[in-house]
Amino acid sequence: MDDDGNIHEANIEALAEAGITFGCNPPLGDRFCPTGSVTRGEMAAFLTRALRLTERMSARFTDDNGSIFEADIERMAAAGITRGCNPPVNDRFCPDRAVTRAEMAAFLVRAYLYVERSVGRFSDDDGSIFEADIERLASAGITLGCNPPANDLYCPSEPVRRDQMASFLVRAEGLTPITVPPRLTPSLAELPLSFDSPIQVTAPAGDTRLFVVERPGTVRVVSDGKLLAAPFLDLTGVAIQGGERGLLAMAFHPEFSTNGLVYASYSAESSSAVADHLSVVEEFKVIGNQVDPMSGRRVFTISQPYANHNGGMIMFGPDGYLYLGLGDGGASFDPDGNGQNPNTGLGSMVRIDPVTATSQNWAIGLRNPWRWWIDGTDMYIADVGQGSREEVSVVSTLDNGLNLGWVRFEGTECTALGSCSTGGLTFPLVEYTHAEGCSITGGVVYRGELTQINEHFLYGDYCSGWIRSVRVIDGVVVSETDLSSLGVGFGLASFGQDGIGQTYVIRGESVYQLVGR
Repeated sequence: MDDDGNIHEANIEALAEAGITFGCNPPLGDRFCPTGSVTRGEMAAFLTRALRLTERMSARFTDDNGSIFEADIERMAAAGITRGCNPPVNDRFCPDRAVTRAEMAAFLVRAYLYVERSVGRFSDDDGSIFEADIERLASAGITLGCNPPANDLYCPSEPVRRDQMASFLVRAEGLTPITVPPRLTPSLAELPLSFDSPIQVTAPAGDTRLFVVERPGTVRVVSDGKLLAAPFLDLTGVAIQGGERGLLAMAFHPEFSTNGLVYASYSAESSSAVADHLSVVEEFKVIGNQVDPMSGRRVFTISQPYANHNGGMIMFGPDGYLYLGLGDGGASFDPDGNGQNPNTGLGSMVRIDPVTATSQNWAIGLRNPWRWWIDGTDMYIADVGQGSREEVSVVSTLDNGLNLGWVRFEGTECTALGSCSTGGLTFPLVEYTHAEGCSITGGVVYRGELTQINEHFLYGDYCSGWIRSVRVIDGVVVSETDLSSLGVGFGLASFGQDGIGQTYVIRGESVYQLVGR
């Protein structure tokens, strides 16, 4: 990702294609660090891969023990490409020292057995102990010099950069440079359609239609770029509105193509005098191109004491269960203590068995999980903060009984509303303060043509309107990208994906597709 526009880019890509370089940032390996200096240890690895060396000369040097390049160094020694770094003893290799251009000439001449010399090619190598090697390298066409366009200098004492090394090796190996098209720039394309308070976009896998969930109670269908007149689902009059209530999400059963089942998460009237409303997840059967309103079967219901902090996002996990994110019941600072109460579904990630309509509190300690995503077995949870911090936690659906900390902690900050002990808690991998925004909006894991954010989780802030992305591998943040240039603005409400993996952003009454330009 970091070689765009570099004059050696085509050679770097060729080196990667040939398996000679794996990048400079393991385990991700999506960066080459082109301007970084090549160490002698790295040089050994490059040449070992290029020449496919296998024989090792064990214990040749005293200073490579434990080096990640030890085996490569021993193979270089066995092949006679290196003699050491401290003549005449030469019992050391100096693996961490930068390779000079002169030393590199000697390595390559020995590795590729160059013999013919181009005497007097450069004016600055006279008297160098590597002069003959430099002249052989020039004669073989591996180096063109270091001061274009004159190129009458070789700069023998300068360290070799990684991008320069790529060009040297591509020429030595006779590889064909690979020209890559310019990297696409993330952009948002607004759908030229009219929606009523859209809150989610989704679709069953492989379906080319787009299903837009509208908070007032309808799910609209976009087919071939046109908004169909008849709603796919209509819960108008059933899903109550106001505050953070309404039709909040819809999920297609993993076997929707054969069983036609969909699930809606919405706010409903409660007959209880002490409840503001109910949070309901209801199963429906699709007949033809619309939901049969008479097929409804509630698979989960819980009383909500306040109008806010409803969460409401639902999504199937790889285990076949339907997950529901619920806020702590509302008001401020969790007055009912739901977040740390394992006996209530509020403030929890609830796991529902839709067949038996039974559930369990899979994780507790949430304030208001406003949009989250399951990618494989990874679950990315964006939890809205109280007045200080917004957060993203990354957990595994293979785990159970997690405690994400609220109300004892807001992000990584202790609230003093309970113990500040960190034992048994799962803390966020990403957080930001209210100096940067006011309310996090979680998103999706992107996969597509925008390679700079491939396999990144997208998220943003409702008030500030910026979008960012983070890539996590094995519980570690390995890459982050600022996408503020998209300029969404106030009201960033949701993200979503269609059935073919295209990503969408919702702001206000508008739905945008994330594209590359």
